[in-house]
Amino acid sequence: MARIAQAEHAAWGGAELDAEGRLFRSGAAEAEERGAFARPAPWQRVMRYWSAVDDAEQAHWPSAVRFGALRPAQRELLEEALQMASADLLQGLGAGTGVGLQSDERRAIAVALARVAVIDTPWSAAFISWVAREAGLQPGEFVFSEAHADYAADAWHTRMQESAGKQSAGAMRACDLRATAPRVGDLVCHARATSRDLVTLDELGQALERRRTTGSGLPMHCDVVVQVDDNGFDTVGGNVLDGVTGRRLDFAPGTRLLDASYQPGCSACTDRHLSTAPWVLLLQWR
Repeated sequence: MARIAQAEHAAWGGAELDAEGRLFRSGAAEAEERGAFARPAPWQRVMRYWSAVDDAEQAHWPSAVRFGALRPAQRELLEEALQMASADLLQGLGAGTGVGLQSDERRAIAVALARVAVIDTPWSAAFISWVAREAGLQPGEFVFSEAHADYAADAWHTRMQESAGKQSAGAMRACDLRATAPRVGDLVCHARATSRDLVTLDELGQALERRRTTGSGLPMHCDVVVQVDDNGFDTVGGNVLDGVTGRRLDFAPGTRLLDASYQPGCSACTDRHLSTAPWVLLLQWR
């Protein structure tokens, strides 16, 4: 997973956050069509990430097209309407010449809808799902989902099964990042948005169990650990500052554990800016 994430990071131009959470190198943004970065274009790469989401779901993602209304429109419905506007179809139904859209016009509008949906639909979990599939993980070993909470909940269930002396097919177990050293290929995660107050592993674990049993909402974010040294570790995550972005996280001095200054509300600590988050969950390869 680390190698695949690093390759994508490079293809996006190598955006980087330093150990204090400050952007010091920019890269491509999700909506870009051209640039000095590897093809396919960034928005097309995101569409490819969505292909890794479970087959039952992938036809609908990315879905949201926001246009100022209370609810977003759905891309797949707009694309169906676009097909109905085909000049060939309308003329076959008796419409006059010059009515309807030509194939190149429909293609241009479909591309525009896809690019808007890429912008308007969070894709960080789709990125992780794609990396996991590319790494060879299979259904049953990993939950390929549009939500980080789904595969994190599966890893939490594996932790509970192991604690009870039972078998589990899951490839990853949930650990406390504050008490467990990360390894290359592991995932480091935190709750965010309305769930940002889940600041201990037990609190987050209870929320993950509810997610697994009831499907309750649980906004999260995870990065892939791509390098570890004596002073800290580097990660790569998707949909970070609208691209695939690298991040440096420091260890506490003299340890192999994440420095406490990254946690929200740490008084008299180094300001970690964009990397300040309740980093408490490590998804560790078994």
